[in-house]
Amino acid sequence: MRKLLLYVVVFISAASFFSSISPLYGQEISSKDFLYRVRHPSARRSWAKMDGNVYHRRRGASTIEAPMYLGILFSPDRTLAQIVIDNRQGYYVGQTFAVGEAGTSIIPLNDDTKKDPLLGKFGLRPEDLTMTFLYWGMQEELASDSIKGVDCRVFLLKSQKTEETVKVWISMKYFFPLKAEWYRKGGKDYFRALEVGSFKKKNNYWLISRLELYGPGWRTKVDFDRFDVGNPKEGIPKGLFKKLGKVEAPKA
Repeated sequence: MRKLLLYVVVFISAASFFSSISPLYGQEISSKDFLYRVRHPSARRSWAKMDGNVYHRRRGASTIEAPMYLGILFSPDRTLAQIVIDNRQGYYVGQTFAVGEAGTSIIPLNDDTKKDPLLGKFGLRPEDLTMTFLYWGMQEELASDSIKGVDCRVFLLKSQKTEETVKVWISMKYFFPLKAEWYRKGGKDYFRALEVGSFKKKNNYWLISRLELYGPGWRTKVDFDRFDVGNPKEGIPKGLFKKLGKVEAPKA
């Protein structure tokens, strides 16, 4: 049975799709084709529910923590995710498989999320958990590198909205990101970074179970220790998207 790598980017990695292809394939194809495969995953439908906690500490302050939930529905042409923090705030994040930020939608779940966003107090953005920054426009491909012994191609992507750039390390073999660093316009040093910490297996799917983010004077860890994943043909679990406020889930 094929193994699918389901990661928090809210889409299924192409890892299984390319499992029978030479390991050199990911380093031989062009920059454009490589990113296309990262951004356009397998068409297989699936869903995932992930529960855990987020921990955040700033220099000179005590660690704060809160429960974190991520629900995801994958379809052939787009994905829809729901992020819930502290059981009271969160976002719907939609992503079509098209290049550019026009394909990304971020919708607060309730008025409290709009007025006093809790996610930001933990050093997080909705895009971190869904990795929609992968759809920013490519500026250039940089020299290849390795992360924890995994060979990666490295790309510099740019947001048209904020003019931030993000440097992303993407596995040559499995076509998924392992690390990202964000830079402000004109900045030489990154002001925030993200690294994939660990993976766990469930129902023949691999999922990211830990994300680590950090910047000058702060560090955040997201740990998912309870999760489930399956095929919608067997039914979508009740409560995949939680009810918070009056915002209805967009159609996936």
